Amino acid sequence: MSGRDHRDAYYYSAKKQNLKSRAAFKILEIQTKFSLMKEGDHILEVGSSPGGWTQIIRSVTRKPVIAVDPEEMEPMDGVIFIRSRIEDSRALSKIRSAMDSVGVKLFDGILSDAMVHTSGKRDIDHASSYLICRTVMRLAFDLLSPGGYILLKQFQGDLTNQFLREWSGYFDFSKITSVSATREASREVYIIFRGFRPQLRGSQGVQGIG
Repeated sequence: MSGRDHRDAYYYSAKKQNLKSRAAFKILEIQTKFSLMKEGDHILEVGSSPGGWTQIIRSVTRKPVIAVDPEEMEPMDGVIFIRSRIEDSRALSKIRSAMDSVGVKLFDGILSDAMVHTSGKRDIDHASSYLICRTVMRLAFDLLSPGGYILLKQFQGDLTNQFLREWSGYFDFSKITSVSATREASREVYIIFRGFRPQLRGSQGVQGIG
């Protein structure tokens, strides 16, 4: 198998199980380890296309999913898709409109598998993924319910531990984890926050994070 051939055991398993991408196995592994989602949860998914995570989220929560991605995604039952970069200044208003359409006031969880197109330069790719994660966290302080949880993908680098320190104080639990479905050469990790503390919403500490 060449270095450019991404067809591994997870790829073929995804095809066999009619999953839209091998990434489905990543969220399944995290769900098995940490039991983040439960039936009835309302989820915002960032970086949803092509829909591998979305399928798993729907199967666990059995509730409408609001999914955001700059790349088009095939329609799925119970999924409201917003084609947008999460960094777009209009993204929040689009998400709120979608929430209104299904009667959701706040999300129980925000799950992000978003990632920029890699440049091959580690420092640049890490910094770009760090900025996406910070954007998601800022939105969370508008959209996440008390006790809620967040799952973020990030290319690991010098800023990863700093990121955890910046945000862990607003949650009861935080952890950096990896999954076996990640390709061997990849530096991606997943950052988990759970037990959001709503009393800190809008505090000077949040506003002061530049």
